[in-house]
Amino acid sequence: MPAYLPNIEASIVKKLFACALLVLPLLTPITGFAETTRYVSDELEITMRNGKGVKFAIRKMLSSGAKLNVLETDPAGYSKVRTSNGVEGWVLTRYLDNMPSSRAQLASSEQRVANIELELAKYKSEIEALSSQNSDTDTQNLTLTETSQRLSKELDNLRRTASNAVALDNENRQLKQQLQEIDHQTQLLIIENSGLKDSDAKHWFMIGAAVLFAGMLLGLILPRLRFQRKNSWNNL
Repeated sequence: MPAYLPNIEASIVKKLFACALLVLPLLTPITGFAETTRYVSDELEITMRNGKGVKFAIRKMLSSGAKLNVLETDPAGYSKVRTSNGVEGWVLTRYLDNMPSSRAQLASSEQRVANIELELAKYKSEIEALSSQNSDTDTQNLTLTETSQRLSKELDNLRRTASNAVALDNENRQLKQQLQEIDHQTQLLIIENSGLKDSDAKHWFMIGAAVLFAGMLLGLILPRLRFQRKNSWNNL
């Protein structure tokens, strides 16, 4: 066996180990986020307000994927949060997710796929070079070929996962948009209902005032009428 083959083997083993380190995180579920860390939902821009409700002024607009620290959660459905810039305010809890947006995860997966593709290209070049050097390298070629095939399968799985992530991302975007529209319509109905209640209260107040005034007027007139009738009878 040529003297340079052990060096080539060592180099290939190192590169295989490095590639394994790249692939291993892809096979491990993404967990471990702090309980107080949340992210704005996909393809959604929400309002951060000074208080809990639409009657409070908007403090800041938060884009999809924004990382927030949750300081307090209210049973009414609002959370007090702080941005990475230190801005604090209240947002609707239902618009917060425990995980980063699927779009951000997709970008990370695509970068890892690109890195694996580069590693595969290097391995294939080395396999072709070793095949032309000596027949004693058949065993090494077989090992590298099996590794290349395994990585190719993992790459195919990653591509399918990325494709599913794109479809899921589109579906989430549509659902979040519909939810935001429904929420907006609900807020308008609440405001309109409050206006109607105020109008009804004013109407009944005016009726009550009119009844009270009529009662007072009758209270003043009736005694005089009775007094006049009594005087007329006395005169007879």
